[in-house]
Amino acid sequence: MDVFIRIKGTQTVDGQDDVVEMATAGTMEQLPDGWQLCYSESDATGMKGFTTRLRVQENRVHLERNGPHPSMLVLEKNRRHHCNYNTPYGTIDLGTYTSALDCNLHERGGTLRFCYTLGFNGSVSSSHVVDITVQEDSHHVADC
Repeated sequence: MDVFIRIKGTQTVDGQDDVVEMATAGTMEQLPDGWQLCYSESDATGMKGFTTRLRVQENRVHLERNGPHPSMLVLEKNRRHHCNYNTPYGTIDLGTYTSALDCNLHERGGTLRFCYTLGFNGSVSSSHVVDITVQEDSHHVADC
């Protein structure tokens, strides 16, 4: 289904917040065990040329980015995961810890919110809050 996706991401590093907001056309598909959202990144996120897929289950989100430097993060409520994250400068081994994950997606859209920390070398480097709103949209055609 074609959808309109609004994303607000807040990253906190050393007590300083950086907020990125974007709205984009995308797709939403119901899976046997959850939902999949797909959208193309933009200049606003600094990842133009990437396609992001979020596979959402009850307590887990797989965030997969395909493009020049493909990467995947696993975000599971109350669990730690290690992921390889590709950058233009090489691969980084990141640790994630997800403290909250609230999924209220349904066949016509809904909301998704998750809060997590990123760390490497054994320490937390940043915390993140992501709020996503999804609405059915018959006016846009997504690139996914």
